[in-house]
Amino acid sequence: MCQYIIFFNQKIGTFPIFIGAGLLALTFLIAYQIKKFNLDNNSENKIMVCIPLSVLFGCITGYFSDVIFRGGIKAVFSPWGYGMTFYGWLLGCILFYTVYSKILNIRTSFLLNFFLPAFSLAQSIGRVGCFLGGCCFGCPVSYGGISYPKGSLPYSIYKDALLFPVQLWESFYLLIVFFILFFLIKFKYRAAVYLIMLSGGRFVFEFLRGDNRGKLFIDLLSPAQIISLSILFCTIIFLINKIFSLDYRQIIKQVI
Repeated sequence: MCQYIIFFNQKIGTFPIFIGAGLLALTFLIAYQIKKFNLDNNSENKIMVCIPLSVLFGCITGYFSDVIFRGGIKAVFSPWGYGMTFYGWLLGCILFYTVYSKILNIRTSFLLNFFLPAFSLAQSIGRVGCFLGGCCFGCPVSYGGISYPKGSLPYSIYKDALLFPVQLWESFYLLIVFFILFFLIKFKYRAAVYLIMLSGGRFVFEFLRGDNRGKLFIDLLSPAQIISLSILFCTIIFLINKIFSLDYRQIIKQVI
């Protein structure tokens, strides 16, 4: 664990550094895609403006989702001292892209396929920051784990017990997802495949977490697992419907 680095006699948290690096990688990846698709200046400007606005809106929804999950509805009126959930951020971004596309007359599916797969790279980098910063830590294990130093959040709960490095495994998984999406999956299916792989992987990794993630409806599953199942179910239904609808139209064309 390396929670801080010293830069010009200033202590800087490694978590925000890696989050910033992830967002920077996201921006470069979006810029690369703009060049690849050879978009006109008007479309390019719309997409570039969309990046900071969607990230900001996602941060707001991500923060208040953590407020509700860990503090309950009443905590909304005193929302101080909380963190941010990724799913709250992601769903906020999806909502923003949907509204933004309607306002500026852009295809919603294009924006989702354009942005969502790029999140996998940013997430992969950000999870390394989680590991170094000591958040989103794993559950106790007998071997193959790491122990956190005194003063860290994991130590305050588990002392010097070995904890499963779930952040690093999830980071590696998300990196694989990134390569699959950009090298094996057609553009029009990328957002759907991203949501399926993200939610499926997150559901499994949540069983290996040892931190407090709040409550949503039931104690058996974490809020992230409930959201994962919801996203997984809805996306699979959408994808099946889209594939069969395409086949149905093709059959009609062939008959006619």
